[in-house]
Amino acid sequence: MTQQEKIRDEFLQTLGHLRSVLTKVRNESGIRKALSFPDAHKISEGLLLSAWTHWEELVRSLFVVDLASVRRGVLLSEVKVQGFRTKNAPMRLARRILSPPDAEKWTDWSQYTDVRKRADELLGKGSRFSSVTKPTGADLEQMKRIRNAVAHRSDRAWESFIDLVSNSPFSLTPAQRKGITPGRFLFAHRWNGGFVLEECLGILEIAARALVP
Repeated sequence: MTQQEKIRDEFLQTLGHLRSVLTKVRNESGIRKALSFPDAHKISEGLLLSAWTHWEELVRSLFVVDLASVRRGVLLSEVKVQGFRTKNAPMRLARRILSPPDAEKWTDWSQYTDVRKRADELLGKGSRFSSVTKPTGADLEQMKRIRNAVAHRSDRAWESFIDLVSNSPFSLTPAQRKGITPGRFLFAHRWNGGFVLEECLGILEIAARALVP
């Protein structure tokens, strides 16, 4: 098993765990059950944040490994393999390239279009990060807007979220949007025939398998 496959499988195991938690929440929420619907909505927000955090870590980890091992990348194309002082030097240097200490801001792994641009620059055209295409790439961008509404609670994030749920493919009516929260949207509304949160987990799995077939 390659290092990339191990990273993918660890992520898929996390998704499986999140799915099992969500099943328990659905079974135990409702009238005269252990969890109220507001409880389930709040837990759904936490599950999405966990899934998205692990997704960002997957992308970053794969990028580090590829940068340390792909010959056409900016690291190995400039340094001969036998020129490294230690076996782990490529990994350490790859991490430094992706997280420079004097950067103006942290390296953002949540905006997938930026990840693809970074891959083109550092790994060359046609890297694994080009394999996540539409509609999955567009779905990831929509997921980020939901995630931001949970994580940031800023006016900008909330306006983006309301705009998202108001338009296709969700098209919630004003009545449906009344009192809406990201958690209620994730738990109770549908996307492509399934509940939104389940669909989000499915999209992340599709993207992970596209990155590491």
